[in-house]
Amino acid sequence: MARLTGYIRLPDPVREHTLAAAHQQAKRAAAQYARLLAAEAGIAARAVHPAVARLVFRLVEDITGPSATLVAAYTASGRRLWHVDTDDEWPDESLVTDHLAAAAEWDDNAFTIVDTDTDGKYLYEHHLDD
Repeated sequence: MARLTGYIRLPDPVREHTLAAAHQQAKRAAAQYARLLAAEAGIAARAVHPAVARLVFRLVEDITGPSATLVAAYTASGRRLWHVDTDDEWPDESLVTDHLAAAAEWDDNAFTIVDTDTDGKYLYEHHLDD
């Protein structure tokens, strides 16, 4: 067994406890960072539609990681502000979708699955905080 300079091996129970605590802290930090990224997506969405309260989007995974595509935007009362099939292209969509995809990469549970599209892909939602 190689000896690393300056490394003192902790007893197994202490080492396992320390690793578990560090892992939990890393998970909490990743979830918080995902929330911040999602908030940035909301800020970008409200620059286009100030009344937006909920975004519906598609997430797909490829070799570079997750990517997001906006599907719809709704007000708090449920009125549709924008939809990919019926309205013009969302201006600067990547300002929103890049943050949504990054949030999903940092926390697998950052968003809720709400439906599937016609291709059977999951649709996710993001409720913007007031």
